[in-house]
Amino acid sequence: MRVTQPHRKNWKARAGFTLMELLVVIVIIGILASFMFPVATGVLRRAEDRNAENTCHNLKNGIAAYFTEYRKYPVLGGSSSGDEQLFSDHTLMDVLLAAEGEARPGGLNPRRIVFFSGRQARPAAGGKYRKGIKLESGGAGELWDPYAEYYRVILDTDYNNRIMAPSWASDDSSELPATVIVWSAGRDNEDNEARDNITTW
Repeated sequence: MRVTQPHRKNWKARAGFTLMELLVVIVIIGILASFMFPVATGVLRRAEDRNAENTCHNLKNGIAAYFTEYRKYPVLGGSSSGDEQLFSDHTLMDVLLAAEGEARPGGLNPRRIVFFSGRQARPAAGGKYRKGIKLESGGAGELWDPYAEYYRVILDTDYNNRIMAPSWASDDSSELPATVIVWSAGRDNEDNEARDNITTW
């Protein structure tokens, strides 16, 4: 029986891809990538929102732990006329991070108990930071959200177990049954544009 060999000429012609075949494959990959880009962007945005939400709750829990330890909120004095709004800047975070200055006479954390910890913040534009704590000497620091802004906090410093809702959160300025509320202004960094604000209530 005689076996015929394939023509060498045809075999060589099919040994690789033609330029046209490569271009078609590249175009298909490009089209698929263009479909995936919005999906990937949406996933990253949801991850940042989830990070901000978790940090809001952790900050609220840290303030509650401080209250349990010291029987007061981490602010100087109290208020009989209403609630106190703060940011997650040095005023609040130095106390919760147990900075050296807060252990001195008149400080708000003389026992130097750490009530909040988190990841190191990353630099952002304009001298700001994002997504974590910007630590400084002596244990001082600031807490930044994923959008390079401070978190907002309202404390029930008149101790009536109610907090007046922020104006953007309620049309009728209703009270919230809470002692601490925390929020991030979201991607647009505007409290009044409430649709993207991330809250603990």
